[in-house]
Amino acid sequence: MKIKTSLILFLIVSTLLFSCKKDEEQSFGINISPSEDYMLRDMGNTINFTVKFESKEELAKYRITETINNSTTTIKDVAISGKKYIDWFDYTVPNTFENYGRHEIKLIFSSFDVDGKSMNRAKIIYVDVNERNLTEYAGNTMYSSLSSQFNAYDLLTNTPKFSSDSTSHIVDLSKPNISDSLGKVWVSPFGAKFTKLNSFDYSNATDLTVKNAYNSSIKSDTIRNINPNDIIITKINNDYIALKLIYVIDDTGSATDRYVFNIKR
Repeated sequence: MKIKTSLILFLIVSTLLFSCKKDEEQSFGINISPSEDYMLRDMGNTINFTVKFESKEELAKYRITETINNSTTTIKDVAISGKKYIDWFDYTVPNTFENYGRHEIKLIFSSFDVDGKSMNRAKIIYVDVNERNLTEYAGNTMYSSLSSQFNAYDLLTNTPKFSSDSTSHIVDLSKPNISDSLGKVWVSPFGAKFTKLNSFDYSNATDLTVKNAYNSSIKSDTIRNINPNDIIITKINNDYIALKLIYVIDDTGSATDRYVFNIKR
């Protein structure tokens, strides 16, 4: 009976010692909040990480690396000390993905002790690209056809041209008149169609919103009565393009009559 009691006590003590040792081992390492190892976020989102390290040895360095498309960049590398370290790190998902589909970002949080031993924890961020913001090209200028300056424009290369160039996407259609006034009419030697849609959300234009706006609107081969703040949408080959008129300048004479507009594509 004594032997059995002693054996039971031995097992209980051993279990307690093992449990304490296991808890002690688990108290060392890395703890990161948010706790999910895999996250789905949009471009431009900010993730607020709280990173805690605890080591048996003195810590010497803390590092964060970012891997996108098999290219790794060190985004934080600092000397630290002590056996515990905490960092509040705000990570903004970069707005660099243009191709449609799912993209992956890998963040690795690492600490190194004075002996060079490391502790590492990875966080995977997925970014789904279903549409992309359009890039704006500002300050484009096209002159009146009654002037001697460029009176046509290439909307894909942001290049001023003359109306004699049949590849021009837009051209001013000012006709001789007594007051030399600007015609405020555009046509397309290239054969593009236009729609004027001033209700379109130009500021937040994406490839999807401009495509939907163009396809759901009545189109014409001529745009008339062009004024500042007009928004004109067109399609060149497979590219949907939004234009916003900034200035429509009709000076005395016709030499400097012109349109100043921004392009998003």
